[in-house]
Amino acid sequence: MPTLFHVIATASRHINQSDRTPALKGTVAFLTAAVLVSVVLTGIAVLIVGERDWLSALVLAITLPLILITPLLFLFAIRLIALDRHNRELQQAAREDHLTGVFNRPHLLGMLERELALSQRHNYNVSVLLIEISDFSQLLDEHGRHVGEKALRLFADCIAEKIRESDLFGRFDGAQFLLVLPHTSFEDATRMGEGLRAIAATLKLDGRIQDDGTRPFVRVSAKIGAASTENSGRNLNSLLNEADYALYQSRNDRRDKTTASES
Repeated sequence: MPTLFHVIATASRHINQSDRTPALKGTVAFLTAAVLVSVVLTGIAVLIVGERDWLSALVLAITLPLILITPLLFLFAIRLIALDRHNRELQQAAREDHLTGVFNRPHLLGMLERELALSQRHNYNVSVLLIEISDFSQLLDEHGRHVGEKALRLFADCIAEKIRESDLFGRFDGAQFLLVLPHTSFEDATRMGEGLRAIAATLKLDGRIQDDGTRPFVRVSAKIGAASTENSGRNLNSLLNEADYALYQSRNDRRDKTTASES
């Protein structure tokens, strides 16, 4: 089993410039406290023993902590800070999609399972919206991967800004996103889907430069499938299958609307 000192030693490979400032501040604060304690204790000792050369004693009390502790304390502090930052980065990477910054699929499904269990215990509805950027494959073919990734980030940011703090939102697969709506009825979820679809329709970004030198705007639209525990029960797979089927119906519907699949 690795010791604390081994873990700290291996953290040195993760040190960057941003770790040095807080480590230096921590070291200065600790040394200031250590020097004050040393001076106080030395002063008490001088008064007790009646040491005549009290100035040398005080200088020694100040310089010893600075000489002996400073290098070791700084190295220890910077490795602890680097280790803590690296662990937080790993935790963030484990739950966030690297491209859009929203939840990734494994973390989102885990949160949905927990929400369904809570809804069973406290008897409230949970609805989901499966949201897909329309014709995303065509967008990639016409404008390239760079524009496609930009569209995903813009779309994710737009949706994330419009939802409640209690909602769960993440990238589900490719150009699909999943929005989990606790304490939300089937009807309210469908209405919210309509609002999000209308907002998405206002998005546009610069496309790839064409052969004639022009740079056309790319408009983003969405297809949405809604499902709720009111209809499909509280089973994770059943709920997602209902939303996926509703999304399939939405793709085949020429009208722009949120499709709801009812059992």
